[in-house]
Amino acid sequence: MDETANDLWSLEKSRWLDGAKYYERRLGPDAAMVIPYPDGLQDRTAALEGRRPARQWHAIELHDQNLRREGETVMLSYRIVAWRDCCSTPMSALCASTYLDDDGTWLRLSHDRQPVTPRGGTGRATSAPFHSETAPLLGAA
Repeated sequence: MDETANDLWSLEKSRWLDGAKYYERRLGPDAAMVIPYPDGLQDRTAALEGRRPARQWHAIELHDQNLRREGETVMLSYRIVAWRDCCSTPMSALCASTYLDDDGTWLRLSHDRQPVTPRGGTGRATSAPFHSETAPLLGAA
């Protein structure tokens, strides 16, 4: 992996672990987030408000990492397994984040997270149904 790829994957990992601090520094002014809770599309303001009360992830694993670059824009896609102290089972999801190189600063333009459940030991995943009773524990992206 080259230095830019390493930097971007480090940014993406810090997004999961640093929460609101990350968003305040790295979320672009016109960013869009698509996450399962709260449902729907969030702009930068809604994403920042949603991060403040959410519990932070305390451990993550990224799998099937893929990076696509086109000019100053990069898309990261991956599968994540993430743990919070509030939940007995980890969250699994397929994710994609888009970053823009804004004069040497990588800003996140978008993020999409789709919950998945592992498929019997194959390492593959399938879409998981959304359970509203656990959604408040998961918080924003």
